[in-house]
Amino acid sequence: MTEYTSWNVDRWLQHLESVHSAAIDMGLERVSEVAARLNCLRPAGLVILVAGTNGKGTTSALLSSLLGVQGMRVGMYNSPHIIKYNERVSVNGVDISDADLCRSFELVEQARGDTPLTYFEFGTLAALAWFKTQNLDACVLEIGLGGRLDAVNIVEADLSIVTSIGLDHEAWLGNDPEVIAYEKCSIARPGSYLICGQPNPPKRGRETVDAIGGKWLGRGEDFDVNKVVVADETRLDIRFKPMPDEDTVFNWQLPLGHIPADNIATAVQAMAALGHLMPENEVADAVRRLRVPGRLQQWQCETAEGKTLRVTLDVAHNEQAAAYLAGRVDHADGVLLGMLSDKPIEDVVKALPQAGQWAFATLDGPRGLSAKGLAERALAVNAGLSEAPQFESVEAALNHVIDTASEGEHWLVAGSFVTVEYALKTIYQQQKAGTHSWKSI
Repeated sequence: MTEYTSWNVDRWLQHLESVHSAAIDMGLERVSEVAARLNCLRPAGLVILVAGTNGKGTTSALLSSLLGVQGMRVGMYNSPHIIKYNERVSVNGVDISDADLCRSFELVEQARGDTPLTYFEFGTLAALAWFKTQNLDACVLEIGLGGRLDAVNIVEADLSIVTSIGLDHEAWLGNDPEVIAYEKCSIARPGSYLICGQPNPPKRGRETVDAIGGKWLGRGEDFDVNKVVVADETRLDIRFKPMPDEDTVFNWQLPLGHIPADNIATAVQAMAALGHLMPENEVADAVRRLRVPGRLQQWQCETAEGKTLRVTLDVAHNEQAAAYLAGRVDHADGVLLGMLSDKPIEDVVKALPQAGQWAFATLDGPRGLSAKGLAERALAVNAGLSEAPQFESVEAALNHVIDTASEGEHWLVAGSFVTVEYALKTIYQQQKAGTHSWKSI
C-alpha cells in the first residue's frame, strides 16, 4: 500500500498546489516528458482542441453533445470548474468519480518522478491518462490559457478551434491582439483544419496557421451566422460549408439557444469538417436542449415571504463576455458583481447592462479583490455607483438582493467563475434548508 492510497480528492488537490513553486509555468517540455511516460498523447480516436478568449466551454459542450447524440463515447476536459474539480473531466456528460480521479492523480505522481508540474499540468495529465483507459471514440479538450504553450497542446489533435481572440490573461499573453492571435492559432496541426470563430481576426492568426501547414476555416469567410426573425421568433441563420474543400454552402436556421450564436456556428462548421455533420433538425434539437452551468444560467427564487425574483448567473469576466451578456439580457434591475484583481474591471463594468442597482462582493484567495477595491475601480468609469453597497462575500450580497429586491425583479450575478461558484453554493444551501424556494428556469 502506498501513502497515496488513503488520499481523497481534496488531499490530492492540496498536493497539486505544492508540486511546483509557480501557479503558471508556460512551456511544454516538462509536461510532454511525463505524458510520453504515461502514453496519453492520443487519448481517443478523434481529438479536438478548443482555444479562445471566450466561448471555449460552450463550444466544447455543444461539440460533445453533438458527437454523443451520434452514439459516440466522448470525453471532455474543461476548466475551471464551478463546484467540484470532477466537473473538469467527464464522459458523455458524467463527471469522473472521486476514486478514478484519485487513481489518475496517483498515476501522474508515479510517472513524473522529480519533474515539477503546475496544478493545471498535473490535472491535465490526469485527465488524459484516464481518458486513455475509457475506450473513447472522441475527446474534446479545452485549452486553459493561450494555446501554443498550454499543457493541453501536447496532444495529437485532428481538428483545432479558436472560438474568439480578445484580451484576457494579459500578464501572460500581453495586450497585442496580433501576438494573442499567434499564441491561440498555434494549436493548428499540419494538414488539419483550424476553425476560427472570431470575425475579422488579427492577420497573424491565419499567417500562423499557414506557417504550420494547417487549413484555415474562418468566420465571415467560410462560415457565418446572423440573427433573423421568422414568424415572430428570433432564430440563427447559419451559413457553412458541408464539405470544407468545396464551394457548396448550406444555410440552416437553428434556434437561438442558451449559448452564443458564434459558438453554435463554429461547432456546426467543425462537425462538417470532421465528417460528422448531422441532419439540421437533430442539430436544432441539441442546441435547444443544451445548458452549460454558469452561462446564462437562470434561476427563479420564491422567498419565504412569497416574493418572486429572477437571478441570472454568468461567469463573464472580460469585456467581450460582458458585452455578449448585455446583448442577451433584455432587462436587468440589478447587477451583483465580484471579480478577481487581474481582470479588466473597468471594461467589464462599462460593458455590462447599466442597471439601476448594483452590489459589490469580495472574492477571497490570492487573486481575489475586495468589494471596496472593486467599487473604487468601478467608480472610475461609472460615478453613479457610489451608493452601491459592498459585502464581504457573495453569499452576503446575494442574501441582501433577496431581502431587498422588489417583486419580479431580475438580477445578474457575474464577474468570475468564483462569483458563480459561491452564488450556486448559496442557492443549493437555501434549497436544502428550505430557507427560500429556488428552481432552475
